Amino acid sequence: MKKIFVLVFAASLFGCGVSPTVKEELGYEGHNSDGLAVSELLEQLKSNPDVQVRVERGWQIAEVKSERALYSFTPETHPAYPSYVKREVVQKEGSIFIETSARCGAAKDVCDQLVRDFIELNNRVQKSVGDK
Repeated sequence: MKKIFVLVFAASLFGCGVSPTVKEELGYEGHNSDGLAVSELLEQLKSNPDVQVRVERGWQIAEVKSERALYSFTPETHPAYPSYVKREVVQKEGSIFIETSARCGAAKDVCDQLVRDFIELNNRVQKSVGDK
C-alpha cells in the first residue's frame, strides 16, 4: 500500500498536461457547486498541521496521509481555475484503485479536460504499478 501511495505521489510530480482520448463518461455533470469553495478547502488544508502543502509548477499540492490522498489545486493561470482534483488510494475487493473526484469552477468543457488529464495520469500510475 505504501508503494502505491509513493507512486501516486510521484505521478503528481509529472504535472497534468496529458490530453489523449479518454472515455467520455466522466461521472459528473459539469460545474460543481456543492460543499466548500475551492479556496476554503485549500485554507482548511493549509491550517491542518497534519497536511503537507507544497507548490509544484504553480499547482498547490496538499498531501493528506491520513486519507491516503493528494489534492491538486489549479494555479490562477490554469483555464479551470479555481478548481481542485482529489486522488485517493483505496482498496476494494483485494485490488487497489485511485479514486478521483473534482470540484471545478470553470465551464464544463474545461472541467472535462481537467478530469480527463487526471484520469490519464491515474491510468499511467496504475499501469506502472502493474509493470512492477
